[in-house]
Amino acid sequence: MSLALSACIITLNEEKNIERCILSLNLANEIILLDSGSIDKTIEIAKKFSKVKIFHRNFDNYIDQKNHCISLAQNDWVLVLDADESLSPELEKEIFQNFDNTNYNGFYFPRLTHYLGKWIYHGGWYPNYQLKLFRKSKGKFAGMLVHEKVELEGNIFKLKNPIYHFSYENIEDHIRYINKYSTLHAEERFQRGKKSSILYSLGKGFYKFFYMYMIKLGFLDGRAGLIIATLGAFYNFLKYAKLAEKQLKKNNTI
Repeated sequence: MSLALSACIITLNEEKNIERCILSLNLANEIILLDSGSIDKTIEIAKKFSKVKIFHRNFDNYIDQKNHCISLAQNDWVLVLDADESLSPELEKEIFQNFDNTNYNGFYFPRLTHYLGKWIYHGGWYPNYQLKLFRKSKGKFAGMLVHEKVELEGNIFKLKNPIYHFSYENIEDHIRYINKYSTLHAEERFQRGKKSSILYSLGKGFYKFFYMYMIKLGFLDGRAGLIIATLGAFYNFLKYAKLAEKQLKKNNTI
């Protein structure tokens, strides 16, 4: 039951995720994979699927990479997934049932994350709505270095069933992500003239833990919820501490 729908995926060394992602895309009559230089088995795995069209582009930033990927699609409707995401069977059915609704130019999906062996329903990680399916003639990716988003003309409909997100392989992988994206976040805010300090960074970290663990009920996810809130606090601290470091270097005080 395929639709006039192009699934668009950007990849770099995603051999652990890409097959699961592709197998969930029965709805799409075309799958565009834009790779930026994988040296693992990502391309070898993708070539097993006849619907997958493989392209290469050197990575510069997520916004340009994703916009280029959707520009390669033959259909107007595009479904943009990360390689560590996949459609749930229930969401697949819901998309099929709502696809012909001409009142909307896009659809939000709730995103359900699998972390440390369990599905995470609290701590601010769910429902975490994502605009993944939209008309490319009406929208494109925009933003800065981190947290790119789709800017879309027209109405957007929220679907009920989730997209699955297999985010981090383990805590070590989670920490690598935190280090990478806290650096990008600090650079983005620095370019915008924002300021920080170590005390401010500590405050942001403590608040993030309280918000995730208590206000957003992260404690209901047990040990995983505690780890998520702790690493969320560490991430928030690093974002603003690295920004403070950039200010100090600019002022030649270190």
